[in-house]
Amino acid sequence: MKPAPFEYIRPGTIPEALQYLHQWGDQVKILAGGQSLIPLLNMRLAEPSRVMDINGLEELSGVRYDPHTHTVRIGALTRHQQLIRDPIILEHLPMLVEAAKLIGHLAIRTRGTLAGSLVHADPSAELPLMMAMLRGVFECQSLEQRREVAADDFFLGFYMTDLQPEELVVSVTVPVPSRSSGYAIREFSRRHGDFAIAAASAVISTDTQGRIVQAMVGVGGLSSRGMACPEVEEALVGVKDPQGIREAAERLDNIEPTDDVQASAEFRRHVGIELLVESIETAYSNAKQATKEVTQ
Repeated sequence: MKPAPFEYIRPGTIPEALQYLHQWGDQVKILAGGQSLIPLLNMRLAEPSRVMDINGLEELSGVRYDPHTHTVRIGALTRHQQLIRDPIILEHLPMLVEAAKLIGHLAIRTRGTLAGSLVHADPSAELPLMMAMLRGVFECQSLEQRREVAADDFFLGFYMTDLQPEELVVSVTVPVPSRSSGYAIREFSRRHGDFAIAAASAVISTDTQGRIVQAMVGVGGLSSRGMACPEVEEALVGVKDPQGIREAAERLDNIEPTDDVQASAEFRRHVGIELLVESIETAYSNAKQATKEVTQ
């Protein structure tokens, strides 16, 4: 099929783009990488009266590190492949590199954008999971105001976010974990490049005795959104053995996945817990090695 007719708009500046959004609101669909929007248009699952192409807004791209706040600011139009290659991301947020490598295939990663994936809010997608786990903060801008939204408040449910019709995601700011952290991301899918049936990620920090002192944990594909797991994180503090890790991960059992054509709820829950155990164990092992290197 081909898309229904629409008016094509290509603003030259961010204020111009915001003016269009202010004027037409939810009548406009934003074209960034197009990896989700174009199929929706072609299948006529979306029939907007206007499509606004923001690819000319170069100020929405790029990565910057702030040494004062120890955060990385990533522009909304930063491509997935840029996340893999950017030296700032490689140094400060290597877990994002590993997550981006799992996204689709090279053609998709070359065109797909950070904000495009986040605003689409597929609960099985890698980047929403990572931003939820890392406590990313979204900068949402309209013609009248700029506001910051924590990832936990941004993702509301299946393909639903807190982004308002007149707003544009400008950037995402991510706190940088300590140098003594270890990380891991694991996912299960039917084929390479498919969305995950279940996914889990972890960033772990340990002390010199091998005890976990801080944990960030997230899961995807197990509920209506990628999400952090504070109950698991709290249970991990002080743990230094495999049994403690498994007991903490099993606190995830309170999540209630749904059945669908890909997998049953019971299968998803089982795989999710096993992936979570594996990601925590790997992150924990890496953290112990990083702690040893930092303290030598």
